[in-house]
Amino acid sequence: MIERIKELSEKYFSRVVELRRQIHANPELSWEEFQTSNLVAEELTKLGIEVKPLAKTGIIGILKGKNPDKKCIALRADMDALPIQELNKVDYCSKNAGKMHGCGHDVHTANLLGAAMILSELKNDFEGTIKFIFQPSEEKIPSGAEAMTAAGALENPKVDRILGLHVSPEIEAGKFGFCGGRFMASSDEIHLTVIGKGGHAAQPRNVINPLLMAAEILLAFKDVTDLSVPVVLAFGNIEGKGATNIIPDRVKIDGTLRCFDETLRYQVHEKIKSQAEIVAMKNGGLCEVNIMIGYPVLINDDALTEKAKALTTEYSGAENMLEIPVRMGSEDFAYYTHHVPACFYRLGVGNFSKGITSSIHTPTFNIDEDALKGSIGLMSWLAIN
Repeated sequence: MIERIKELSEKYFSRVVELRRQIHANPELSWEEFQTSNLVAEELTKLGIEVKPLAKTGIIGILKGKNPDKKCIALRADMDALPIQELNKVDYCSKNAGKMHGCGHDVHTANLLGAAMILSELKNDFEGTIKFIFQPSEEKIPSGAEAMTAAGALENPKVDRILGLHVSPEIEAGKFGFCGGRFMASSDEIHLTVIGKGGHAAQPRNVINPLLMAAEILLAFKDVTDLSVPVVLAFGNIEGKGATNIIPDRVKIDGTLRCFDETLRYQVHEKIKSQAEIVAMKNGGLCEVNIMIGYPVLINDDALTEKAKALTTEYSGAENMLEIPVRMGSEDFAYYTHHVPACFYRLGVGNFSKGITSSIHTPTFNIDEDALKGSIGLMSWLAIN
């Protein structure tokens, strides 16, 4: 079976690269993936795979093997792009100003279509059903994974296991990274509005300076970050809109909370709220706290991950199966992991010799497309097994 899958990977590789480039050149932001969704539906229909639209721009594909009711394995890809102006000088550069597939979702979508091509040819050689989940809005709250799950993506037929991948330019193309258990952090947006009393900077007795309160609040949070847990509270934006001689009425502070423990996560929420309010009140001001709940902790099922690691070694070789550490980044695939046993792994797409080294979420991010030949085959092999 491995040789058969590798033959089919060779057969479909050029078409998968073509699809990846087509999607890359026509990026669409979260909840706007209409063109991409239509392309996915058309490709699945060509393969004889049942297609079901879901959650505005989401697509479900259902492929039945022998004894289709025996089990159901889901494979997931995300389709949305980022609000980035691409700077790559390639034939398939983004045609849409200010939009770019800077996180590799074009790769994820093309990869899953490639797996669908292979598995559709092998439907008489495996038992059960394969469900292909193409979801919108991984990059933006509200989450596409949450919406797809709420709309029944894991039901009818009920999913028993789910697999997904994400590109990693820091990993060499052709290699795959795995981490069992808690793999990626939860992610919440923290928005604070510190309210004081503005006025002339030369008359400090007549003002309640929200900038000083904001500084004190940030210093009060410095002990929240603890990498031994791990938990990270970081602020990346502060906005006062005063001037050299003008104290503003209010200051906005925006940040993120990353955590690996759901109980601790919500305890930190309360700590943020109480400390910010106490500091502001002590100084005669107020602090409004708005916490936007983001993605939960991504938890890879240990048994499923161990099996996936063994199957990857068998398919790609021991040198191409890597043990990787936990990541403070977040991913809305996490929603699926709280419903069914899951394995989310990393696909190496970097190539130093070709100069393909840019990080995700940058205007020069790109991939070594040779990685797709191995990835479509491995995902098919994992699904069948």
